Amino acid sequence: MTTASAAVACSPGEAVAPGWRPRSRSGDAEPVVTATEAEVRAAFEAAAGRLDDLAGSLRRDGATSSADILATEAQIARDPAFVDEAVGLLSGPDAVPAGDAVTQVAERHATLMEGLASADLRERAADIRQVGRMVGDELAGRVPPTPPAGRFVLLAHEVTAPDLLTYAGQLAGAVSVLGGAGSHASIVARSLGVPLVVGVDPAVIDAADGVPVLVDGGAGDVVVAPDDTTTAAVRARTVEQSEDEQRAARALPATTTDGVEVTLLANVSSTTEARRALDAGAEGVGLLRTELPFLDATGWPSEREHDEALRPVLEVLRGRPVVVRLLDFTSDKTPPFLAGHQAGSSLTLLLEHEDALDAQLRALLRNGWDTDLRVMLPMVTRPEELVVVRDRLARAADAVGSGRLPVVGAMLELPVAIERLTELADVADFFSLGTNDLTASTLGLDRTDPRLTPAAASDPRVLRLVERAVLVSCSSGRPLSLCGDAAADPVAFPLLLGAGVRTFSVAPSRLDGLRALVRGHSAASGRDLVSAAVGPDA
Repeated sequence: MTTASAAVACSPGEAVAPGWRPRSRSGDAEPVVTATEAEVRAAFEAAAGRLDDLAGSLRRDGATSSADILATEAQIARDPAFVDEAVGLLSGPDAVPAGDAVTQVAERHATLMEGLASADLRERAADIRQVGRMVGDELAGRVPPTPPAGRFVLLAHEVTAPDLLTYAGQLAGAVSVLGGAGSHASIVARSLGVPLVVGVDPAVIDAADGVPVLVDGGAGDVVVAPDDTTTAAVRARTVEQSEDEQRAARALPATTTDGVEVTLLANVSSTTEARRALDAGAEGVGLLRTELPFLDATGWPSEREHDEALRPVLEVLRGRPVVVRLLDFTSDKTPPFLAGHQAGSSLTLLLEHEDALDAQLRALLRNGWDTDLRVMLPMVTRPEELVVVRDRLARAADAVGSGRLPVVGAMLELPVAIERLTELADVADFFSLGTNDLTASTLGLDRTDPRLTPAAASDPRVLRLVERAVLVSCSSGRPLSLCGDAAADPVAFPLLLGAGVRTFSVAPSRLDGLRALVRGHSAASGRDLVSAAVGPDA
């Protein structure tokens, strides 16, 4: 019998594979774990060490974003307040066994986080519970369960980032009771290209264990024991291509069915991602994130630190167009030295700290001289911001002896930037639409709100802003690209194409899917969809 559950779509894609729940579903009680204070402290450190090792491996492979997530969990495992509170429950009149002590403290802190006003902080509750589980495993001597052979759909009450990274080689999809679109697990799932659905009924997890499961991470659907026809249709759409087939598909032009040419770029933050982007046929990089190597920084990065982070990435991209975004520390990417600053103020802070800005600009000029370098400001709101950066860029060029100044552009992520676009066009050389933040700010949603899916960019209020951006871009002769998860979303893409966007930048793992979307759609039909959504005169 087929069982279906509609929940929250967190990572797009479809998959059908046997479901597997790592922990026993027998309902057996966990054994009582006793330990000394020294053993509990050692268990916390062992859990932190495991997270550090996995983070280090990911960082060496260039998966910087995923490594940073695990490094954050390692910091939680070493938090003296967390450790001391668990140790304190081992003795006294209300003493409890070590395993229970860790679980109680983790649950108390996670519950406190879930009650905070900030959605970003609420999402960290999952990290705390994950650390508690890892410490409990260390105390009990449990080893990670062995998954079944072949690909499977991971089932859990709460799928975590380490879960996804541990089983990445075999994951077809993942389904969770708890979680949200902005959680660390969702970020990692999108990075891996693994369909993820959260918010399902616990009964679905029980029913799916050991039987075929269909996961549609774009629609938010989970179907237990799908019929043969449904299974065949999904597998036909998601059949894995051979290397020869992939090369052949990537050699095809990104041209719509009515002959409109589309430029495909990539969003990257590491050397590995840059190589993958070029292998997948990207014409260049539409967004190079520069802040991710510095999320643990205790001060503004030095010029040498920028050199070390930029050099290996830009060497891979020689001769290619590369849009480098200046440091963009936001609420979910805040290093220790900016703790307590108002969210979204990192551009203002960077402009106020001229030494920090100059250090990054000099490093960019020094290491990007043999690329088609383009400098982009995040969260732009005023023309004056671009004027300041252009002036500092000229001074940086004099300092490093660069004879060529790169163009300077604005990332459009706030409605106010679209409203002032004509003024911005007087000082900007190009524009990039950041649909993730633009959609969130336009619809009044937090970045971690489960309603903020890539498809939400198809909302008429967002489309009107996209249309205006395209109109001003064309009339002012300023090139415009669009980066964000919506670019490769099957719901949003036809509308964005219809709104006039012709350059898209996505994660390397999404390039093949985006190319297929381009070749399967008509720009004229997309225009009709936009007219129906916002009105012909919008």
